[in-house]
Amino acid sequence: MKLKFKTPAKVNLGLHIHGKREDGFHELETIFQMVSLYDEVELEISSSGVKLECDTPGVPSDNTNLAYKAAFLLKKIYQVQNKGVTIRLKKNIPFGAGLGGGSSNAAGVLMGLNRLWDLNIEREKLFSLAAELGSDVPFFLTSPCALGMGRGEKLKALKPCTKFKILLVFPGFPIATSWVYQNLKLKLTKRENNISILRNCLSISDIKSLGSQLYNDLEPVVIQRFPEVQIVKDELWACGALGALLSGSGSTVFGIFDDLDKARIACTSLSRNWERVITETVGSFSEFCPEEILNYP
Repeated sequence: MKLKFKTPAKVNLGLHIHGKREDGFHELETIFQMVSLYDEVELEISSSGVKLECDTPGVPSDNTNLAYKAAFLLKKIYQVQNKGVTIRLKKNIPFGAGLGGGSSNAAGVLMGLNRLWDLNIEREKLFSLAAELGSDVPFFLTSPCALGMGRGEKLKALKPCTKFKILLVFPGFPIATSWVYQNLKLKLTKRENNISILRNCLSISDIKSLGSQLYNDLEPVVIQRFPEVQIVKDELWACGALGALLSGSGSTVFGIFDDLDKARIACTSLSRNWERVITETVGSFSEFCPEEILNYP
């Protein structure tokens, strides 16, 4: 038996760091938004074990991959006997780009194997398992748009606003999230927390104001080490973006547009040979996830 589905990328429309916690993680507030760039996932039942195949060089296919970890965790906790799985990933979301591709894959595997192995795990328990795997994984089980708190795993679903276009620009180099947080100096990045302003813009679908309020406390750290990120931002602004920002810990920079034609013009006008793709905000899980997974259990 096989299951095929897609897993989306995300951007952070705002990211505010409150401080470092005793457990070593950072206390934060963020607004996650799914976008229509998808990896393709196939799960096929096997007789035993967990195997992962991926078409992209450099993406690990062993137990360091979050999708593999998700399958192994379910198999261990629920003592799945005489069943295994082969996970096949077709990667369209760049690796190490701040778009949550690995976390999204892991969330998809949790949902897919719950159905494929008929584990009958309630959604609340899946959230708990997702949080064990990584801070961003629970978001991909929650809502297309959500407020993230704690280390990102405490979530409140937000009502999706009117769809808008997001031009993703990947400069061509990955950035390790761990490096960004290790080099974060809160005194240098401390600024007003305007997450509530962003939430209000989303609630009334005010895309223009949303663009002017985008911010990311991790951005100054990244730009200092990787100045090309600022160049991408400047070009997006010059090409008519309503706002431009580093997504998460990078390295992807995104620009938001209220019109597809404007996004297309910007996409073709960027001066350098950066990888780029026009996406739009996702408003519902039904846009990418099959009913047999969504409606189970």
